[in-house]
Amino acid sequence: MRAWLAKSVPNAIIARLSGSSLIDAFEAAKQVGNVDGNALAKQLINVLRIGRRPFNRAAAAYAMQAVSSPSVINALERTVRNKSENPDVRGHAAETLVHRHRKSTHSLLLKTLQDPSKDVRFWCAFALGQMREKRAVPILRLLLSDHRQVRTFHSVAKEAADAITEIEKHKSGQRCLYCVRSARSQ
Repeated sequence: MRAWLAKSVPNAIIARLSGSSLIDAFEAAKQVGNVDGNALAKQLINVLRIGRRPFNRAAAAYAMQAVSSPSVINALERTVRNKSENPDVRGHAAETLVHRHRKSTHSLLLKTLQDPSKDVRFWCAFALGQMREKRAVPILRLLLSDHRQVRTFHSVAKEAADAITEIEKHKSGQRCLYCVRSARSQ
């Protein structure tokens, strides 16, 4: 009985995450934290790569916060770089990279901070602020004039200002806490 349950719950999560309802997809993504997310890594990467709808791929990226596999970091970075991917998917990938990344991820997000998509710029600004990436401050200052709104959030300018505030309040030279955690989990 337990073996069946252990297999059926992850399969049900992936099925809901891949389904036709945006709400179900994100509810399923939240459930990944309640199971062994690393056991779902390959399936989540597959949904991120070839999920039918952008919201399925975005939900997969969101779910990857609960997964510590290096292959997930590679998949998220590839998604952020992929300019042909939907901006919402790329934004979710950038947001998730806050929680699971390596030192080189900082450089990727710095480059992507100048992306044509306001959604991608917004989430890269958020991520770099959370990472306390001092090298981002000059570019973030340029974004203070970008008043385009990100749906259900605020403007890129406000997010850039928030990121600058977060970076400047931690000027002590403290390393990125998430890099340290990610390095331990890899």
